Amino acid sequence: MSTCPACSAPLQGDWKFCLSCGAPLPQAAPAAIRPDTADAGRTINLLAVIAFALGVIGGPIAAIFGHIAVRQIRTSGERGLVLARVAIVLGYVWLVVWIAAIAWIISFSVR
Repeated sequence: MSTCPACSAPLQGDWKFCLSCGAPLPQAAPAAIRPDTADAGRTINLLAVIAFALGVIGGPIAAIFGHIAVRQIRTSGERGLVLARVAIVLGYVWLVVWIAAIAWIISFSVR
């Protein structure tokens, strides 16, 4: 049981004011505002960020880095799973683009 900080009267439940002296009582911050939420201590996986950057600039190797980042995130509990998955998709898209470009160049250089 807690006590009033102004008059030391016993308090019950989640009162907003002391019944003895009428002083307002401090309230706990809602869970959405508290800094001790679940993601506060988790860091973002650096390999996921690198994979995403490679996927944005056009590197098919982003898919490989993304797969490695997903494995690391699942074992370590770090953040960045969405970045890693987006990097995987971008890496495969760029791989298809690169293969199509090389096939197009080869097909026109043969003639």
